[in-house]
Order: sequence, then structure tokens, then C-alpha cells
Amino acid sequence: MRFIVALVVSFALVWACAKPLKKHPVPFYVCAVALVALYFWGVSAGVRGEAWSYFQPLMQRCALAFLLFTVVMFVGVLGEGNPLRTHLMPIRRQLSVLACIFACGHIAFYGASYLPRLASAFSGNLAFSLGLAALITALMVVLWVTSAQRVKHAMKAASWKRVQRLAYPFYVLTYVHLALLLMPSAVAGNEVAVLSIAVYSVVMGAYVVLRLRKAAADRLAEPAAAASDLDLEAAPA
Repeated sequence: MRFIVALVVSFALVWACAKPLKKHPVPFYVCAVALVALYFWGVSAGVRGEAWSYFQPLMQRCALAFLLFTVVMFVGVLGEGNPLRTHLMPIRRQLSVLACIFACGHIAFYGASYLPRLASAFSGNLAFSLGLAALITALMVVLWVTSAQRVKHAMKAASWKRVQRLAYPFYVLTYVHLALLLMPSAVAGNEVAVLSIAVYSVVMGAYVVLRLRKAAADRLAEPAAAASDLDLEAAPA
């Protein structure tokens, strides 16, 4: 329940802060870095308490980053008149940057935990997990760099769009990575891990359905658009 409450509160904050985030993103980026630093301090200091029990899973399990990436991905597959798309579409780039900052905290935490074990415990499962994490990190870096306005303007529009399509495999692989990361705890009966996997799976399933529906709608719209162009060309001047 704490996990769901934390996610709902996080989304509410994203919704409420949409306009200031669009106008003044830098303070939000600074706050994100500060939250990552707070998380590392809390882990090293062994902080406990009610507030920490809400905050810690969001950071350690990459839930906050996944939430922000989810908003970015869902906004792109919603209908043009959807109020969620209308409200959040202008801040997709800013939300992506925030998600990357939080994801870096997750990567640093688990990197520090697993990398020292490579020499003594490089098993097949560990190798697969780290390889998948490395691939996801590489995709995130590419998407993060190309989301910068200067880089976007320096690239050809067609090339930029092709690179941005890497967001689809990145999002799916992120879900797979998080599910694999949580699976041992879920199998052992950890309720938070079970709930996390359930939430991630429902979100991913909904996204896949909406993505496929939008792709089908786009394919149906192409012949209609082509026919409309032919009618215009054939119309008398």
C-alpha cells in the first residue's frame, strides 16, 4: 500500500508542477539531484521511519524513474484530445531528464553493490542482469543526450526521430530488468516486491495495448490521408 500511495503522490506532484516545470526546469533538476543525494545519505546512515518507508522504495527500486518514463511513454500514445496528453505533452522532455537523473541514482547504487562481486561470482544470471542493465543504460544515455535542444537542432529531423524510437525498446527492457530484479524477493514472499511487479506489469500491459491501437489507427489513417491529397490535386483550380 505504501508503494501505491507513493506513486500516486508522485504523479499528483508531476501533474501539479507541469507549468513551473516547463518554465523553470533547472530548479527541478537540482531538486532531483538533491533527492538522489538524500537517498544515498539515508542508506549509508541507516535511516528508518515512516517517511523513509515511502521514499526509499521509490528510489532504490527505480520506481520514481519508471513512473516518469511511463508518463512520457503514455502521453505519446494517447489521443489528441485526451486531457492527460494536453496537460503533460509540453513537459515530456523535462520529465525524461528528471527520470534519467533518478535512474542514475539507481544505477550507481546497484553498480556499487554488484560490480565488486564480478571477480568472484560472475554467474550466468548475474552476467545476464548486468548485461541487460548495461544495454538499458546505453539506450538511456543516447536518448538523454539527443533530448537536449542543441543536439536535436543539430540533427536532421528524420535521424532524430529514428533515434527517439529507441525509447520503445528502452521502456520494455526497463520493465524486464525491474521485474527480474524484483523476482527473487517476490518468489520469497516479499509483499512490496509482489505488488511492485504487479503494478509494473499492469502499466506495461496497458501501454502495449495503447501502442498497438495507435499503430493500427495510424495505418488506417494513411490511406485516407493519401486519398485526401489526391482529391485536392484533382480539384479544379
